[in-house]
Order: sequence, then C-alpha cells, then structure tokens
Amino acid sequence: MRSKPRPAVLRGISSIVAGSIAGQGLVILSYPLLTRLYDPAEFGLLTVFTSLVGILGVISTACLEAAVPIPPDDGEAADVAWCALATVAGTTLVVAVVGLFAATPLANLLGVPQLGRFWWLVTLTVFIIGAYMVLSDWMVRERSYAALGRRNLLQGIGQTATQVGLGLAGLRPAGLLLGLGVGRLLALGGLVSRRGLLRQRRPTLGRMRAALRRFRRFPLLATPAALVNSAGLEMPLLLVSALYGDVRAGLLGLTVRVFSGPTAIIGQAVSQVYTGETGAVIREQRGTLGRLLRQAVLRLLLLGAGPALLLVVAAPWLYDLIFGPAWLEAGEYAQILAVAYLAQFAVTPVSSTLVILERQGRQLAWGCFRLLLTAGGPAVCGLLGAPVQVAIVVLAAGHVVSYAMLYALCVHAADTADALRRHSS
Repeated sequence: MRSKPRPAVLRGISSIVAGSIAGQGLVILSYPLLTRLYDPAEFGLLTVFTSLVGILGVISTACLEAAVPIPPDDGEAADVAWCALATVAGTTLVVAVVGLFAATPLANLLGVPQLGRFWWLVTLTVFIIGAYMVLSDWMVRERSYAALGRRNLLQGIGQTATQVGLGLAGLRPAGLLLGLGVGRLLALGGLVSRRGLLRQRRPTLGRMRAALRRFRRFPLLATPAALVNSAGLEMPLLLVSALYGDVRAGLLGLTVRVFSGPTAIIGQAVSQVYTGETGAVIREQRGTLGRLLRQAVLRLLLLGAGPALLLVVAAPWLYDLIFGPAWLEAGEYAQILAVAYLAQFAVTPVSSTLVILERQGRQLAWGCFRLLLTAGGPAVCGLLGAPVQVAIVVLAAGHVVSYAMLYALCVHAADTADALRRHSS
C-alpha cells in the first residue's frame, strides 16, 4: 500500500481528534441532565455494567485486533480480523451461558441486584464492544481517518441521544445501559465500507488457524497485560459496589466519568505527539529521550494543576450546582481523587516509552502492582468496615503511588536508552 502524503495523514489525525472531542464533549455536557433523570443507584448499576463489559470486551478479542494492521496483504489481514471476531463470538457465548446459570448470584455479589435481569444486555454489549474494537482497527488499516472521526462524533451523539431520550421516556435504568452499546454499533462502517471486511475474501478454517499461529503472541502475551490494565481501572469500582452498595458506586462512577472524559481526550492527543517525537529521537540516535519525557510530564502537571486545585477547594459546591443536591457526596469523592487523577493525567501519555523501548515485561509488572494497590486497598477497607471515604482515600493513595512508580520506570528506561546511544556514538 502506498503511504499517504504527510499533510493528508495530519488531516486524518485532526479528524479523529476533532470527532473524539466533539463526541465526548456531548457525553460530558449531558451529565447535568442525566443526573436529574436518573438517581445515584441507577448510576451505580451503570458503573458496574460499564466496568464489567469493559473488562470482558477488552479480552474478548484475545488482542488479535492489534494485529489487523500488520499483514501486508488485505486477505491475510482479513483472516486475522475474522479470527478476532470468532473469539469475540466465543467469549459472548461464554458470557451468555454464565448468565443463564449465575446472573442473579453475580448481580447480588456485585451489589446491584437489578443487573440480573439485564444480563442479556451485558452479553450483547460485550459482543458489540469486541466487534467495535476489531472493526476500528480494520478502519485504521484502511486509513479511513475521516470516517473514524465521523464515527467518534456519531458515537457520542448515539450514546447521548439514547440515554437522554429513553430517560425522558421513563425507561429507567435501561436507557443508561443501552446508550453504551448504541453508539458503538456505528463501527460497522469497517464491515461494509468500500474496502471493508465483507469486501475481502471469505475466511476458511485453515487460513484462520494459520493466522492464529502466526500472531499467537497477541493472545498469549498481550491479553494478560490488557486484562491486568483494564482490571486496574475497573476493579475498584466493582469492589466499591460490592462492599458499599450501588448508591456509593453511582456517586464514585460519576466522579470517575467527569475526570476520565477530558483527561482521555487530551491525553490521547499528547500521547500521539509524544510517541511520534520519541520515534524520531530513537531513529536519529539523539540521546534526549529522558529530557523529552520529563518536559512532557512537567507540562501536563502544570496544565492539570489548576483544575485539580479547583476541585480540591470547591468540588462539593460545584457538584451540587452542576449535577444537583443528590450528588454533593460525589463532590467530596472528587476532592479526594483530584491529585490521583492529576498523576494519571500527567504520566499516562508517556507510558508508551516502555512499549517503544521494548520493556513490555516491566509494564505488565507495573500493571499487576497497580491492580494490587487500587483493588486491594479498598477491598481491605470494605472488609474491615471502614467508611467509604476511607476506602476512596486509600484508592487515591494507590493511584498516586502506582503512577509515581510508572514515571520512575519510564525515566529509568529512557535514561538507560540515552546512555547506550551516547556510548555507541
């Protein structure tokens, strides 16, 4: 395939970022209305539902979607994509069978009894998320950047329209849950577009087996890392629900959503630029990677310090004003978590340093360490009967410590790489 001219690539990246900002912006702007249409317990159900399908969706593809852009031939890439979709179908079947026999006990264990009657939606959403991931990478392979940008916008529109519209119609809490999957259905563009998956050669069992053998390192090595990373983010929410109930989970879930939306948009853009600059530094044999990393983290800290300070000082008042009196306690959670999310905002965009320098083992070890801190701490608090505020303080401390360690690992890897380049030159 011919490379696109650089200006076209830059326009494509701009389209993706613009679509993401607009789509996620609509979702964020809908929160003040959603918090008046749905109560904290219903948001608690959404929090557990989102965490559960997020973890299952990430592992449903066995990370084979990441291999879709690699083969030089579209037919071989299609074999990989169909293999990934087959694993999604298999995972979905397992989730459905588990739900058939254990949906109610699992829902009670997680502190959200209503989840039992919505297990069919858990199953459907896991399939949608898995297919979404595979078809998104197919669209990346096609370099359909403008289409990806439009899809990101439409995803936000679909989610917001579903949650608000069904909430106004009185379909609670189903409207909240359905919104998560509706927007992602728009990823079907990667299936039916001009060079979409259905336009490729039909898969055979032999070719799919060959693709799985060739890219076996993805399910064997990348999937455990993806599971640990996803669990490190989602398990604390599941534990708070299980140990403190759906209302507390809903309050914490809103807090996390308010933080994660803007930080993910900005962080993704910074990460793209940082990864590009890091690649240039490595290719040009310049020993400045450590300095680039430190400068990026410092600038992100300065950028996020103002909003974090505002939340520390005035989060309860802001949450009461913006989301309504029922959400004042969520503002207290935001006060506690502000510094933790500042650490995440500053360090996550440079974490690609470990991947670029082929230190994936360290990244996996760090993911396990973070999971131990962020899940273990709140679990101990809940089992000892500590107030939920104490559990959130422990969660915040776990985030700060884990991201400080990630920063140290990245700095050490970058400085070591710089020293080796200087020694070899």
